[in-house]
Order: sequence, then structure tokens, then C-alpha cells
Amino acid sequence: MSEKASGRGSFGGRESESAAGGRKSVVKHIKNEELSSAYDYVMVFPMEKSSAGGFQQTPTAKFAVSEMNKAGLETFSYLSVQDDELIVLVRCPAAKLREFADEIDFKLELDPEVVKESLRVGQKDVEKGDGSYKIRPVVINDSPVYSPLNPYENLYGRYEQNAGDSLYLIPEGEASPFNKQIRLKLIYYILRAPHNQGGCGLEVTRMIFKKTLLSIFPLHERGVCDQIVHEVARINVAPWQLPLEDIRQYFGEKIALYNVFIGHYSHWLLIPGLVGLVFQLVVWGTGNYSHPVLPFYSLLVCVWSILMLEYWKRQESFTAMQWGMSEFEQEEPVRPEFKGHPIKSFIDGRDMLYFPPEEQTDNLAGSGSVVGAYMLLVLGVVASIYVLRFSIEKQVGTNASTIASILNTIQITVFNYIYRGIVVKLTDYENPRTDTIYEDSLIMKLFVFQFVNSYASFFFLAFIASNLATSDAVDDDTVVGQCGAATCMTPLSINLAIIFGVRLTVTNFLDIFIPYVNYKMKVRKETAGVEDKSRLTPAEQDFMLTDYNGMLNGIENYADTAIQYGFSVLFVVALPCAAFFSLVSNYFKVKLNIWKLATFYQRPVPQGAQDIGTWMSIFQFLSFAAVVTNAGLICFTMDVLDQYTSLGRTWLFIGFQWTLIMVQAIVTAAVHDVPPEVEIQLARQAFVRSKLLDKIEDDDVEDSEVVEVDQMAGVVSPADTGNMLCCRKKKAKYLDRKKDMTGVSDVVVKQYPILANGGNSTKVNPMTQHLRSEH
Repeated sequence: MSEKASGRGSFGGRESESAAGGRKSVVKHIKNEELSSAYDYVMVFPMEKSSAGGFQQTPTAKFAVSEMNKAGLETFSYLSVQDDELIVLVRCPAAKLREFADEIDFKLELDPEVVKESLRVGQKDVEKGDGSYKIRPVVINDSPVYSPLNPYENLYGRYEQNAGDSLYLIPEGEASPFNKQIRLKLIYYILRAPHNQGGCGLEVTRMIFKKTLLSIFPLHERGVCDQIVHEVARINVAPWQLPLEDIRQYFGEKIALYNVFIGHYSHWLLIPGLVGLVFQLVVWGTGNYSHPVLPFYSLLVCVWSILMLEYWKRQESFTAMQWGMSEFEQEEPVRPEFKGHPIKSFIDGRDMLYFPPEEQTDNLAGSGSVVGAYMLLVLGVVASIYVLRFSIEKQVGTNASTIASILNTIQITVFNYIYRGIVVKLTDYENPRTDTIYEDSLIMKLFVFQFVNSYASFFFLAFIASNLATSDAVDDDTVVGQCGAATCMTPLSINLAIIFGVRLTVTNFLDIFIPYVNYKMKVRKETAGVEDKSRLTPAEQDFMLTDYNGMLNGIENYADTAIQYGFSVLFVVALPCAAFFSLVSNYFKVKLNIWKLATFYQRPVPQGAQDIGTWMSIFQFLSFAAVVTNAGLICFTMDVLDQYTSLGRTWLFIGFQWTLIMVQAIVTAAVHDVPPEVEIQLARQAFVRSKLLDKIEDDDVEDSEVVEVDQMAGVVSPADTGNMLCCRKKKAKYLDRKKDMTGVSDVVVKQYPILANGGNSTKVNPMTQHLRSEH
């Protein structure tokens, strides 16, 4: 598919549709950066060979461009330098953005000054003409006694064209509330939304799955991107000091939230990292891997782990409120890849795809069997490594442990790499109905395997090796079981240090090397036969970058962090410095991740996120498991309790374990997931929406009605009331008010008039519930 000497870009005699002026023209190839920068999205379609020997547009490309133009989007099409792809630039006129945002009740941040002034002046009843108010003037009590937050900031409400743009916060340098990130979100919604909502009705994911659409991505803004990379790369910028708002505006909330989590986790690693490094130096200095100070460090880490996670929940809820994600909900359409039989719904009679539960169960059983077999294979390989180690111990001496650790590292890396491909195919085979079910299934299978693959050898050394018979090849009477030393703590510590250190290094290297190789291979493929590469347009240059899969790439990031977290907490008495090296690794990791996204990947489609989802449960499981493993190491593997009998050590193990579990439970109960100031701000947001958007008069709803509306939250499904892609009738004010107050407890909803009465305030009780939207 090399560049032709003549006729390039002829579309096989067909015309491309250019939205510039609505004219039709034959476009061969353009080199116009200003034109590319005027558009938001790039869609790349394959060309098909025509009977005349050239290339022509595919029916899918014609249909997609036609539907986009019908929906009101503007497009500009041209051929790639090789004639084998159709590049379609897409943008949306401001009027269409406003219309669609209004249609789907898209949430925008409200302008604090306008909100404050609008509440202050109230709304008079013009019909009565007696000077009375429909909505009385209000000054919200901003005393820091009740909340340190400005009562008018970080408030979000649905976009209403009738309210005008002035009600919404207009970012600096923008002419409207619709900044770049919001435009990208709305255009992507428009592309996928059904026609009755003003969308194009394109099944983008299915088109990519069938390869009738090669790629869709927003264009990189190199100036903005380079500025973020430069800021993050500064030596004095720690993981908790990233320009998170810039990252959010450029990459979206989902990627930004991951960086918030890494920053929080890294900041909390300071104490156990520095203390652990000191304890590690003590161990190395004395040569005693069962040093009596280590149990105290395990106590610190076990309590630290649950505190870190509990305070992360607070940080998470504050971030969600700050970014307008506290009510983030996403309609769960059927996955394009979902296979089912078309039937009439047995609930409401609509058309639907049906997959028999028996077949679903069979698929899950088959998938689970493969995962189980693969984990047994891992355990077999681990056992083989230790058999090899003991068989060569007499010849190589203490080097046998090092050789086993290196083989262990290779085994972990190779099996993880192979399994990533297998687990995606297994999850596809299960045929999940929605993306949420798909992602949860993928996460659990990936983590369960990685847990076994990463930690199996450590559990063997910690709790099994000492109970096995000593090899006949070992002449040393001091060697215990299959430990290869007088205590299993020595080989366990060495094994942990080698594998953890190599894993940190190899993982960070592969995170850069693999995208780099993929990028170079794609460039070579897409520019084969092109002599003058300067003719490539910005859209074509970005197309050569690696596709960013928001689900898979996000899972890989969290999975890598979860495994690292496991190294930091599960075996802390064997490797106290693990937390310190996790902190160092995170320092480089956040910088490399942002640089990698900007250099080797297409710009991600911005995605919202309220929390880290299933990963929170996984981190909590690791914190709980850390109590059990460290209690076991102290009581059964270390020699600090050798003066006790086996029964005595067993009781100490039970007591140590359950004491710490109780401490973790108490901490979990004592630390509220949502800070009071966030609860109050959400209540303020509900109040402001009810007055400025719903125009609810002061005397038309009693407290009892408010409570009744809040209680309806358990009856009306989120898909009916909260979804951005669900078109609600504007006249349904009652449901709109219910949706705006979803997540605000009865107590706070009843109290918000007191919060807003200008000083006659009473203490507000904390909320007892809050909304956690499913992704």
C-alpha cells in the first residue's frame, strides 16, 4: 500500500464530504495544521479496493459521515498519504452543543458570583404585582463553623438553554461554559446517542470491534500537553503535587482520579517508608532477619494500611464533589460485542437480546476452569523452581537461592504477560451483557491470578518450606526443612528483595518499551513508501500513536499498583524497606505515565469517574490479608517466639490477628467516608438547583414532601432518574428535584433552609448515607 505516483486521493472517483461551507470536493491530501486544530475528533476509516484498481469509501464510512452531518456535526474528509484510509475530522457547532447538553441534562459548574447574586435578589411574583416573592432572597450562611468551603463554589447543575450561559462558569480564555474537555465529552455522546435525542446513533465500539472503523480519538493539543509533561517532570514535584486540574481537563476525570489515588497512596507511604528503611538497615546491620523490632513495624503497617484506605474514601468523595462527579451515573447499554437472541422483552415488550442463563453458567464454568488450570500451572512451575534450587544447592551453595529468585522473577513476568491476553479472551467468552459486568469480571480474574503468580513462592517459603523434610543433599544440620538456611526468614527476605526490585524495574521499563515499539511499528506501516513524511497532517501523526483503551489501560494501572501495595503490606516483617521503594517507584511512575500518555498514545476520550470502584475492595482485602500473613510470620516463621510451645504460638497468632482485625474494624467505623463539609456542599447544591434551575417556590413544598421525595430514591432506578443519556421531560419537576437531591440524607435535606437562612443557623447533623453511582 505504498504511495502512488498519480491519482492519489481520488477516492476511486468518489467525492468526500467537506463541511466547510457545505461544499463537496475531491480532496486528495492536505497539510494544514490550522484546519486540523479547528476540529475536535478524528475518525479513521479503512478504504476498500474498487473494481477500477483504486480505493473507494466503504459503506460504513459513507453512512457514518452522512449520519454525523444529519445530526448537525461538521465534518471534513480527506485521504491518508497512502490512500488506504479515510481521515474524517469532526467538530460540533456551539448551537448544537447547547441543544444537546440541554436535552441530556448535562451537568456544568455554576458561576459562584452569579449564583450568589441570583439568590440574594430572589425572584418576585410578577403576576401578583404586590412585591411578594416567588423565591425569597437568600444569603447562605458561610460561617466556617459549619463548613470551610465557599457555599457558592463547586456547585454543578444541569444545563438549561433558557437559563443562559451566564449562570454557568465560563473558564478563562473561553467564550462559553463548553471548554475543550466538555466539548469532547458531548461530541462523543452525540456520536453514540440515538436519533431521538439528537445523536448520530453510531455504534462506535461495535464499528471498532468489526474494524469498519480503525480509530476514533481527540486531537492532541501539543502546547497544552507539553506544558503538563514539563510541570510533572520537574524534580521537585512529588506524586501528591501533580497539576491534577490540568490533567483532568486534558485527559478526563478517570485518568486524573488514578493520579489522585497514586498521590494519596504515595503521600501516606512517607511514614512507613522512612521507618521501614531504618528497620531494614537495622536488620542488615545485625544480620538478624528475625529481629525483635520487626513485629512492632508490622503493627504500624497493618494499622497504617486501613487508615490510608479510609482517608482515601474521604479524599475520593471530596474530589468527586469538586469535579462534579458525586452523582456521576452512566447508562449501561448492552455491549456491542454481546451475543444474544433477539426477542421481545418479557418485562416491557421492547426488543432485546436474550442470552440463556444456562449458557451463561456454562461459559462462566469454562472460563473459571481455565483460570484454575492456569493457576495450578503456576504453582507447578513455582514448585519446579524450588526442586531445581534444592538439587543444585550442593554444587552452587548459597547462590542457589539467588538463581531461584531470578527464575521466579522471569516466571512471574512471563506468566503475567501471557495471561493478560488469555484473560481478555476468557472474559469475551463469558459474554457479559454490560461494560460494568465485563470490567468487574476482568478485574477479578486478573487480580486472582496475579495474586497467586506474584506471591505463591513467598507463601511457600513463609509457611510451607520449614515443615518439609530437609534434602539429603544438604549436609548442614542447622538447615531447617526446605528453607536452605537456619530460618526461612533469610531466603524469604532475599527472595522478596530480588523479585520486588526486579519487578519494579522491569515493569517501569516495559511500560515505556512496549508502547515505544508499538508506535515505531505503526509508523513504519503507515508511512511505507512515503518519501516526504513532512506531508503528514496532525491527524495522521496522532493516528500513528497507540490506541488508548480506557478500560484495559486503566485496569493495568490499578493492577500494577495493587500488586505493589501487596508487596508493601503482606510481608513487611521480611522486607521492611518495601514501602520505601514503593514510594520511590511511584515518584518515577507518575512522571513516566504522563510522559507516556503524551508521547506514545492517542489522546484518550475524556471519561468521568466517581470512585475507583472494585479496586477499593481489592485494596481492603490486601490490608486484611496483611494482618494474617504478618501474624503468621511473627508467630510461626520468625524465631522471636521460640520460647513458646506450638500451642502457645497458635494462641498468640489468634490473639494478634483478631486484635488487629478489631482495630481495623474500629478505624473503619470511626472514620466517616464522606467529610461533613462535602455533605453540606452537596446539600447546598441541591438547594441551589431547586431555586435557580427548577424554580421551586418557597411555599409549594413542605418538609414532609422533601422527605418523601428522598425516600423515593429506593424505588426509582438510577437509569430512570440520573442518567445523562436519559432524556427527561422538563415538565417533570418532581422527578428532577428528586434526582437533584439523590444522595443527600433526609436530615440534611430538611436542614438546608437553615443553612441558607443568613445566620439563624443550628448545627447540622452529619449525613448518614451518600450516593455511590455504579459505573
